[in-house]
Amino acid sequence: MTQIFLSDFGVFLGRKRNRFLVRRKGEQSEVVADDVDSIVFCTSGAGVSTSALDLAIRNGIQVVLARYGGWPYGILMPTSMTGSVRARREQFLAYNDKRGFILSRGFVLGKLSNQASILKLMAKNRKQTDPVLADKLYRAGREIDRIASSVSEREFKTIDEGRQTLMNLEAEAAREYWQAVKQVLPAELGFEGRVTRGAKDPFNAMLNFGYQTVLFPEAWKAVTYAGLDPYAGFLHADRPGKPSLVLDVMEEFRQQTVDRTLIALIARNMIKPDEVLSKDKREGTTLSPETLKLLLTSLQERLGTEVMFSGQRAPIRSLIHLQVRRAVRLLLGESDYEPFSLGW
Repeated sequence: MTQIFLSDFGVFLGRKRNRFLVRRKGEQSEVVADDVDSIVFCTSGAGVSTSALDLAIRNGIQVVLARYGGWPYGILMPTSMTGSVRARREQFLAYNDKRGFILSRGFVLGKLSNQASILKLMAKNRKQTDPVLADKLYRAGREIDRIASSVSEREFKTIDEGRQTLMNLEAEAAREYWQAVKQVLPAELGFEGRVTRGAKDPFNAMLNFGYQTVLFPEAWKAVTYAGLDPYAGFLHADRPGKPSLVLDVMEEFRQQTVDRTLIALIARNMIKPDEVLSKDKREGTTLSPETLKLLLTSLQERLGTEVMFSGQRAPIRSLIHLQVRRAVRLLLGESDYEPFSLGW
């Protein structure tokens, strides 16, 4: 499947029967609608025809309106959804009983398991070339395993009772993880730790782009198609305009989609630290066009990569939807929740 990414000022998206037309800088290309998974507008200077939007909706193609390198501010989806109303009713009720805590604990366990796996994989790959660094990475992974064991032992009646405990343990693991990741990155990237809003260093800027512009829409789609409310989360506390449940779902997939992809690109010298950022008179300091193209291609490939999880092989993109459906089954009392995690 293809993602149409529109970031150039003056780009236009039109339609010709069952095809999307993309016009930019005097050039025109066509993409068959059946091959398109999503359309992302990442510039304030783009144009689109209502006929093209109609084609997207009829084919179940998600249209995302995003700031350049920032959170999507609008998502266009069909008004007809397949999820049941019962699931959404149970979602609200679960906040005040143990189901909300069980789901939150699962999200954290999945995240920590994948953090540990990424570090152990990096240690394995560096065992011969840099055994000292490999040992540090492996020990950091084992420390996160220890924290995960502590998370799995926690029991609370509601998420309000247990959220702070889970968040404290998650933060402890995050310090271990990002400090270890820092050791494998070139110093030229200027990475000193995780920064979300207003990140100035290239690595955080790329992380934010991957999470916000690529992973977030996939999680949003999975949540809404399952009939759940994207704003009624569990692990992430309520706040007006905050899509808490989407952020909850993303936690298990950040490491195996975005983090792993970026680290691999840097390790293969496909990303040059001094070429990541560029100046734009409209947007300010942003990711360079070359970096955007590379990240989009690589992250979409990663989402389409088939992996083995829970006895089945499927693309990571499909497993995001699977995990949300599993959350629904837990809310309905039909099954337990198994956190998503991959081995190393």
